[in-house]
Amino acid sequence: MARPRKAEGEKYIRQDISIEPGQFRRLMAYCQREDRSISWVIRKALEMFFMCNDT
Repeated sequence: MARPRKAEGEKYIRQDISIEPGQFRRLMAYCQREDRSISWVIRKALEMFFMCNDT
């Protein structure tokens, strides 16, 4: 059975980013250790950043 389609405003947006090699290694290690995807970790980190910076 296929997943239900998301409304246009609820779809995730793909974006390429550049990060330092050391940050990437640490990110990959964290993702493997916690069994999480890179996207999930970055979304959670952005949530925390926005909460701490009142945006």
